[in-house]
Amino acid sequence: MKLECLSIKGSSNINEDAYVIHQAKRVFAVVDGVSSLVPYEDEAGQTGGAIAAELVRRHLEELSDEVGLQDALVMANERLRDRMSKSQIDLTKKEALWGAACAVVRVGDAHLEYAQTGDCMIFAVYADDTVRPLTYPQVSHLESTAFAKWEEGIAQGLQTRTELLGQCMDILIHNRYQANAPGGYGVLNGDAACRDFIEYGRINRIEIKALVLLTDGLFLPRPCGGVEPNWAETVLPIVHKGLQRYTDDLLTLENSDPECTAFVRFKKSDDKTGIVLYLE
Repeated sequence: MKLECLSIKGSSNINEDAYVIHQAKRVFAVVDGVSSLVPYEDEAGQTGGAIAAELVRRHLEELSDEVGLQDALVMANERLRDRMSKSQIDLTKKEALWGAACAVVRVGDAHLEYAQTGDCMIFAVYADDTVRPLTYPQVSHLESTAFAKWEEGIAQGLQTRTELLGQCMDILIHNRYQANAPGGYGVLNGDAACRDFIEYGRINRIEIKALVLLTDGLFLPRPCGGVEPNWAETVLPIVHKGLQRYTDDLLTLENSDPECTAFVRFKKSDDKTGIVLYLE
């Protein structure tokens, strides 16, 4: 089994993503840290999102074969709660919580298991190039409201990312309160309700030639006023061109649109982490 992996920081000062490559146990994951709305940095300058992503990474690397992937994410969530408690984070306030989205797979000889929360994604690519999403970006229905507001601001003449972000901030704050709540989305943030929002399953490997795991920074953005790209438009170029070349092309697009007015997104460049597994 060959693989390609990439993880780079976006426009922020540090990379809040992480990844797991455990060849012996055939466990692979991408993790997207989510910082609190209440600013936090530890003595080493790490944000809450970066700490959460690293904690989940370490937990999955230590995973035993007997533990299912859903239970593994639940256990990581409990560890995150303990870590925040030791750092005197107010666990009753969602805006203060650190978080992490995660997509993890365990590759067996005849099947593969997966678990996911947040908007990290897992795709199976078949021999005929059919792209099968195994997961769903759980925040998409909430982000669509903010994206609509973003485009409304562009239509009104706003020209900078700072202005557009200000127009959408009330929606973004509201969305954060929907974490692990009915009608909201799942995320590892120390909340015990997280268990109910983890997606997991198992599929057979017949005709699957590749698995692709991505944090949302690698999703192809939607043109302003245009149609949302389908998943094949993101995934097939990654499989055919390679993850590095796809990422280089995406960065070129993002750098050509620093104010996020041609392609709808909240920052010029988000952290980007991906793993492509080429199955024999």
